[in-house]
Amino acid sequence: MSKQFETKKKTAVQINKFLSALETDKPPVKNSRELNYKYELLLKRYEELEKVFKFHKGIIQNISSGILTIDMNGKISFINHTALETVGYSFKDILGKKLETLFADEKEGREVLEKVLKEKEMYESKETHLLTINKEIIPIGFSTTLLKNPDNEGNDGIIFIFRNITYITNLRKQIERMDRLATLGELSAGIAHEIRNPLAGIKTSAQVLEESFSPGDFRSQLVTRIVKEIDRSNELLKRFFNFAKPSKPKQDFYNIEMIIDGVYLLLAPRIKKKCITFKKVFTNDTPQVYVDESQIEQVVLNVFINAVEAIENSGEISVETGVVNKIKLQEDKPGSRAIYVRISDTGKGIPADSIEKVFNPFYTTKSDGVGLGLSISSRLLVENGGKIEVESKINKYTTFSIYLPIMDKVQ
Repeated sequence: MSKQFETKKKTAVQINKFLSALETDKPPVKNSRELNYKYELLLKRYEELEKVFKFHKGIIQNISSGILTIDMNGKISFINHTALETVGYSFKDILGKKLETLFADEKEGREVLEKVLKEKEMYESKETHLLTINKEIIPIGFSTTLLKNPDNEGNDGIIFIFRNITYITNLRKQIERMDRLATLGELSAGIAHEIRNPLAGIKTSAQVLEESFSPGDFRSQLVTRIVKEIDRSNELLKRFFNFAKPSKPKQDFYNIEMIIDGVYLLLAPRIKKKCITFKKVFTNDTPQVYVDESQIEQVVLNVFINAVEAIENSGEISVETGVVNKIKLQEDKPGSRAIYVRISDTGKGIPADSIEKVFNPFYTTKSDGVGLGLSISSRLLVENGGKIEVESKINKYTTFSIYLPIMDKVQ
């Protein structure tokens, strides 16, 4: 593709030189009419050629997909602006590089090249990962096709077309998470119904039995204990059901820092008992957020509890609030202003292979954990128009970042 453009460009330059020569060395008068006709015809062809060249160049350089051409040795011979912006290299740095050096897994890159160049096996919408100049891994979907040589029946190389699918992969993960939570909601509703019915029967029987004993009979106390435990079980079932299938948020304007302070007061005894230092950095004049107060309290509480449990003996928990001017809170909507709450701890951290799983239902690293806290927190934040992210390093730190939209008025 690039060779064809270079050939057209050279031709255009040569024609331009020829036209300049015509204008400088004026022809004899006797041939002026014929030469003028040829001149006008040549000028028209030149303008048409230049127009076609610029048109095709504009399409290739401004298309939203990244386009690479690879010669028969597997080296990059052309790359458009979109591809350069995606990988972060300059045109000079990337020209002549082997294609596999752009793959996050170079072995996979070599296998792709071998199949395409040697076996002539083309790919269609295959997903993989590229590695940018800053060592950032980007998911892409790519297709390949042969670059035909117009002068003979051979091939000049391969066209490699790709798109950044970060948005699609994030949306896919979100949908999968929501599907799991929806399944969890249906499952919990069935469990609650099936367990509550026999519990109601047991409670009624126990109450009748309780009435048959005299006030001083020790058996009456045992039956009273049974009734209390049944009530406790019903309350646990109710809480589990509310976790799995939260109600629609009842939103109003609240001060996020007051919500954080309220949650801290609940956990202060546990924090002090484990000799944990607590620090907070609140931004002055933080805007209010339009949320369901109890749901956001639950989110902050879950994150705080995880932070406390991640620290074995002594350590530090810090919370910071502030405003970010532009962030994508929902994948299908543009970026907007938001408040952030960053809760960090100096605990044991989360393994790299578990980062993507921490928001999945029933995923937990705790021996006595259920794995619902963070998944429900994620869902509650989505219900309130926000989102949660996590960053962690083993035995160093874990930071949960909560983002909530800033609204000047109720829409």
